[in-house]
Amino acid sequence: MRRILLLTCLLLPVSGCGESTDPASAVAPAAAAATAALQVVNAKCPIMGGDINAPDLTAELVKDWNGQKVGFCCPPCLEEWDELSDEQKAERLKNPPKGH
Repeated sequence: MRRILLLTCLLLPVSGCGESTDPASAVAPAAAAATAALQVVNAKCPIMGGDINAPDLTAELVKDWNGQKVGFCCPPCLEEWDELSDEQKAERLKNPPKGH
């Protein structure tokens, strides 16, 4: 009985569900999903007018608005965005201020 238990304990970690244990394959889909989720509709910050570099954007600098993801250059811009009306937000996305 001990031998069966020992063999079971030894073989259990080797057997699996057929999923890859390669860390790169587990991380790649998650990273791709995160990048896809952060694609924004604007190239300029709608508050300060600075460039938005989508690949470097973090989730903290993105707001959902009218089914779109809007990127910002810094946290204070998020607060100012929240104070705008929908009409002002649409105008700022269409015509962002001139950046520094």
